[in-house]
Amino acid sequence: MNCEFCEKEIPIGLAVCPCCGKPQSMPGESGRRFLWIIVMTAAMFAIVIAWHDLVVAR
Repeated sequence: MNCEFCEKEIPIGLAVCPCCGKPQSMPGESGRRFLWIIVMTAAMFAIVIAWHDLVVAR
């Protein structure tokens, strides 16, 4: 496994890189982060559209 920041080889399962000291994400966490960003973006668009329909379109 390689460090996400310094790209040095580190043992699998370490939470912190021994070379640069930065925390590593757990396996599968990046996929959840991407899904969370998509869900939040969709929610923001829904709020803006609802606000437009309720306030501006009157």
